[in-house]
This record gives sequence, C-alpha cells and structure tokens, in this order.
Amino acid sequence: MKKDIDITSPEHPLSYTKVMAAYQEARSERVEWESDWRMITEYLTPGRGIYQVYSKPRKRSLTTKKVINTIGEDALYVLTSGMHSGLTSPSRPWFKLDWADDNIKGFEPLKAWLQDCEKRLNAALHQSNFYSIINSFYIEYAGYGTGSMYVGEDSNTDSNPFRFELLTAGEYAFAVGADGRAEVFFRTIIKTPRQVVESYPDKASKSCKDIVSNNKAGIDVANVILVEYTVRRPHGVMPFTKVVYEVASGNSASRAVQNSTPNEPLEVRGFYEFPYPIARWGTIGSDIYGIGPGSRAIPHIRRLQEMEKSFLMATHKTIAPPLNIPARMRGKSNTMPGGLNYYSNPNEVITPVMQVRFDFQGVSAAIERVEQRIQRNFFNDIFLTASRDPNASPLKATQVNVQEQEKMLRLGPVIERLQHEFLQPVIERCFNIMLRKERFQPLSPELAEIAGDYSISMISPLATAQRGIAMNGINSFMGFVGQAAQFDQTILDNINVDEAAREMADISGVALGVLRPQSEVEDLRRKRAQAQAQQQKAEQQAQVAQLQSGVDVQDATTRKTAAEAGQINMETQQLAQELGML
Repeated sequence: MKKDIDITSPEHPLSYTKVMAAYQEARSERVEWESDWRMITEYLTPGRGIYQVYSKPRKRSLTTKKVINTIGEDALYVLTSGMHSGLTSPSRPWFKLDWADDNIKGFEPLKAWLQDCEKRLNAALHQSNFYSIINSFYIEYAGYGTGSMYVGEDSNTDSNPFRFELLTAGEYAFAVGADGRAEVFFRTIIKTPRQVVESYPDKASKSCKDIVSNNKAGIDVANVILVEYTVRRPHGVMPFTKVVYEVASGNSASRAVQNSTPNEPLEVRGFYEFPYPIARWGTIGSDIYGIGPGSRAIPHIRRLQEMEKSFLMATHKTIAPPLNIPARMRGKSNTMPGGLNYYSNPNEVITPVMQVRFDFQGVSAAIERVEQRIQRNFFNDIFLTASRDPNASPLKATQVNVQEQEKMLRLGPVIERLQHEFLQPVIERCFNIMLRKERFQPLSPELAEIAGDYSISMISPLATAQRGIAMNGINSFMGFVGQAAQFDQTILDNINVDEAAREMADISGVALGVLRPQSEVEDLRRKRAQAQAQQQKAEQQAQVAQLQSGVDVQDATTRKTAAEAGQINMETQQLAQELGML
C-alpha cells in the first residue's frame, strides 16, 4: 500500500512550492487583463481593484482627476441598481425551490416541506450580510466583467448560518473546469500580524510572532500577506480543499518573501461545495475572465473626458480670452468686470489674441450623443423607460410594454448565465449549509426515502420577464381558441385548461398556497358534482310530487263531481217516483 506524501514535502500537490508555482501561473494569465482593469478603475470604478500582490495597496482614492464627466459611473449605478432590484431584491422572493423529479413534484407533503425550507432560507439571507454585499458585487460584475464573493459557513454568530465576503478585481485568480465553472481559486489576503497570530496561534511564522511581541504599543504598522488556494481535490468526504500559506510579513514584502518558505500551511480544510462562486458577463472563446459593459464603455468614456476638457477650455477662452497688453501696462491691467485701465496713447489698447468662435450648441449635442452611447452600453434604456413619458396614453403604454419586452431580450443571455454560474450555486451552497446545520424541519424517514434532488428556479422580476415570452404564447393561443369557439365549440376539446393554469402559475412563480393541489381540485369538483346531482334529484322529486299532487286533486274533484252527480240522479229518480205516485 502506497503511503501518502506529507503536505510539507515539496512533492505534495498542496505544498508551498507547488501552490506558489501554480499561483504564479494563474497570475501570468491574469496579467493580460490587469491593464484593462486598471483603466476601468481609473475611469469608471475609482477605489476598486487591488493590483499590488505582495504588499498592502496604496490608499484608495474614491475620485480621479481623469474624470470630468461622471456619466459612466452614473450609468453603471443605474444598471447595478436595476439588476439588484430586478434579480435579488430583498423585498420579495427571487428564487424558488422545487423537486427535480416530476413524480414527486406534485406530492404535497414533500412540496410543503421544501417550501418551508425556502422560507427559512429567505429569512437566513435577510439576517446575513448577503444583501449588503450583492449590490457591490454587481458593480464588480458589470464594471470588470467578472465578479466573485466568498460564501462561507464559518459565521461567528448562531443566528447567521453563513457569511459573505466581496472580492475585488486583482485580488483573486482562478481557472475553470470542464463544466465551465471555476474549480481552482487563488486569493491574496492581507492581514495584520496580530490578526494572523490570533487566527493561527500555533502555525504563524516566527517573524510574524516577533512583530507582535515587539510591538508594545499595540498599533499594527506591518502587514502579512496570505495566499489561499482552493481546488477540486478530495479532503476526506469533501470534494474541495483549501490551503492557506503565509507568504510575506513586515513592512517590505520583498524583505519578507526571502525567508518565508514555511514547512506547513496555516490552515487546511475542506468544502462540500465550491465556496467562491464566480460570474462572468461574457467570454470570448476560451477566455477565463469575462468582458462586461464597463470594458465596452471605456472608449466612449475616455472620448467623453476629452470632449469635456475641450468644452471647458473653449468656455474659458470665450469668457476670458488671451489678451494682447502693452508692455508698459505689465502688472497694471485690470480684466475684471468693471475694471478701469488708464493709458495715454490711444493706439495702446488691450485686444484679444484670437477671436474664439465656439459652437456650443453643436458640441453639447455631440457630448449628449456620447453620453447616450454610454448609457446604452449599460442598458439604461431598459431600466429608465418608465420615467420618460408620464402622460402616455393606455395604447401607447401597451406599445411601450411590448418594446420593453423586446429590449429585455438583450439581457436574456446575461441573466441566464448569471443564474447558471452564480445565483444558483450561491443558493445551493446556502441551502446545503443550512441542511448540515439542521436549520430546517426534520424530514420523516418515510418522506426522506422518496425525496430526491431539488431544482432552483429564479422568480425575480427580470427572470420572470425572460419567461414572459412563454406566457405571451399561452395567452395568444388561449385568445385564439376563445375567438374560434364562437364559430365551433368543438375546438375547446383540444384545451387542457388545468394544465394551462398550472403552467402559467409555474412560469409566474406562484407559491404553493395560492394554487390548489390537483387532488384537492379533483375532490372539490367531485363534491360539487355530487351536490349538483343531489340538487337536480331534489328538484325532480319536487316536480314529481307537484305533478302527483295535481293528479290527486283532479281525481278528488272528479270523484266529488261524480258523487254529486250520482246524488242528484238519485234525488231526481226519487222525485220522479213521487210524482208518479201522485
């Protein structure tokens, strides 16, 4: 039997030597993207991005001198706010859990249990820091084309089963597997020596401990660089393994890297799911990192800044043009409004160097066209349509709705990819974390035996709008059948109304309590049919009784009439006999 290689050995796949070699290779792949990311940071997302790998980044600047017109940043925030409210709004459910097997999908006890899990998961997301992180994630995602965050089950509070942490561009590198999802992840973590010693008291390096022990004032003036490596590699029964190494400690990274070749990692642990879901706006070929609207908008944003600079310069030259001033008036000219300049020679006058003839209207229109291009790059025409014409007629509003559905198709591929790469893995990991921590109601052994895999579907407004085409198809078909039924009622035999209603409910994401179960619907219809049958029977009995009553009355009348006639006849005979005797 082959003996496992010790992790401290250079031959081990998770050894410091192997990890750092793989990290350098991943960084070399990322370097080609960093130049574009730096430009995006300068012109679109100031304050974001970390590009100093082995040292603490410089103080973040939330403004930049290169940006005069901030329409790009405004358009980005419109897009990210629209995606946040349209995809992951905290004010309404945006995902739905259902059983993947159609045979148990309609089994009400299992469906009710899964819906209860869905409600508990929604409540846990509200208690966590998910919604405070996700909006910033969309900025990274749309700005740089790639976004990632950490989904951990190492929460320090009992009320929150998981916690989230946002990563910025340049802070991480990754590689994808055959399924297109990331399965190799590197991350640079910057901590103070005190944090490292408190987190890893037994594994922290001697240099790091010396910094803490010699720092009597308790003020951290140095930093420690950690490299985290997460890979699809079994860790016991867990399919993913994370290893953390201390790379640099001290004020100078170059000084510390030389003597920071640890024999063992600070931490080795496993994950049941990949803890770093990654979303990419769009990729070209076999590219690892994504390309987003921020990359496409940068040329327009840079052109806009040049136009704004020229516009401002022309404005200044028009208001305060360069002047020709006589030499003897050096330091004596007054160009302020109402200023007085005295001279004896009438030929010595102050004149402008040039006559500035600037087309303010034309340049303003050109700037506006560039701004509109930037806004279209960030899909602002989709999210801001509702505020354009508040006095629109109902007919025009209908036309606008149709146009908006067509525009929404532009976001279709992006939303579908975001759901597949990011949102569904996040929900899946959070669900499994709560399941492992026993945050759901226990499932009985009988139900557990028949329960299978679950599926995740998105029911947010944007996701529902993407499925609105299917709803429109059903509505159009039902409308056609309704019109055709006016001429031939037999066409209704082709329609399964129950199936159409359930299909519309599934597309709309209707909750379990709103739509009656099929068994309850059948029972309700059976009872209604029985009640109608009993009512019809009672009405028939009443009619029969009424008819019988009429017959009886007529018979009694006939008998009475006959009896009266017989009595009269008898009296007549008696009277005749009496008259004969006389």
